[in-house]
Amino acid sequence: MGKLLIFAKYVLFVFSSDINEKRRHVHVRDKEGKMNRLCKIWIEPIVELAYNYGFNRSEINEIRKLVSENKKIINSQLKLFYAGQKVKSIIAE
Repeated sequence: MGKLLIFAKYVLFVFSSDINEKRRHVHVRDKEGKMNRLCKIWIEPIVELAYNYGFNRSEINEIRKLVSENKKIINSQLKLFYAGQKVKSIIAE
C-alpha cells in the first residue's frame, strides 16, 4: 500500500494491484487507521465516488473536495507509484 497524501482527517493511498485498473483512483481511510471507514474515489475522467464504507455524506463531500483540489498532486504521486518509484507521503493540513 502506498500512502500518497495525508490530511488532518484522511489518508489517501493506493494498492499495488490498482495498477491493473483502467481508471485512476485513490482509496481513502480515516487517519486513525480504521479500515472499516474506507472509500474509493475515481479521479478520471471526473472525481466521483466508486464505493463507500463508513463515511457519512458530509465526510464524502469533504473527501471529494480534497481530491478535486489536490488532483494534480495526486496524479504526480500516482505516476511515481505506477513507475515503481518510491512514493513519499505528502502531509497536507
